[in-house]
Amino acid sequence: MRPVTIADISKGLVTPDTLLLLKTSTLGLRYATQLLTRNDAGICLRSKGGITLPNEIWTMILDFIREGTRGTREGTRRKKDKVCLVKADLVAASPNTMLLRCFRHKFDHPADEMFLIGITDSRSVEDFEDYLACATPSAAEKLGSKLPKLDRLSGPDNTFDVVLDTKSADLCLYTFEDAADFIATIDDGDCWVCGGERFICPGCTGGVASRFDAFMGCGVDLACPLCMGIEFSAEHKRYLEYYYHEEPVEKFQNDMREEVEDRLEELGYPVYVPDGAWIGEFGGAARENP
Repeated sequence: MRPVTIADISKGLVTPDTLLLLKTSTLGLRYATQLLTRNDAGICLRSKGGITLPNEIWTMILDFIREGTRGTREGTRRKKDKVCLVKADLVAASPNTMLLRCFRHKFDHPADEMFLIGITDSRSVEDFEDYLACATPSAAEKLGSKLPKLDRLSGPDNTFDVVLDTKSADLCLYTFEDAADFIATIDDGDCWVCGGERFICPGCTGGVASRFDAFMGCGVDLACPLCMGIEFSAEHKRYLEYYYHEEPVEKFQNDMREEVEDRLEELGYPVYVPDGAWIGEFGGAARENP
């Protein structure tokens, strides 16, 4: 995902029809931090119990909260952020600040079903990614795969004000860069292609890999083209094909492993990379026959 910036709004890269992701769990942290930076306003923060603390103490508390929300590189998936889908209207703007009013949206589909089960090939992934940039009923009708109806929710609990500026470090509003972002954040990582494993054997999918231009020989672990991203999977496939019958030098192995680890971490998944994702078929055979 990529944070929404003032330039995105000014240049029309993000419009009122763009479907965005809002981290509601970060809103309070972001708002408190913005207040603390406005020293000239004479604003004094109070706790729910009415206790007033020096700004230095509040800064330490906020830093502690930030540290607790960061994921770790190894082990289980990092704590899931509270997120929702929104569209944003520009309310007010100055050279360094913009006020956006965000309205929660929700797809009308059963919570126990995978949302992107209808995304069945590379073309439908591209169509869905285009739809995220302009999520209108007319755009939905043009899709090759049918999407559930997108509803705008009403009421104060479904309306959020977000101030964009050039100083805040606590980001909360994002654009989706690809379908993999959507799966990781909104669909809770559910993926019908790999079953949540994040990797596939590209020669053993019964034709599914071919629909995503991901087919190649067996004996390797290819990044899933749906939940890890079409482009990332294609890059990973080129590496595995090139070194399919010969073992890459250690530097290239380490570089590829780190790229896959970075992608898993970026999407919020547990950082575990099977050997077949960076050593390839030759290395797998060498391990089986030492």
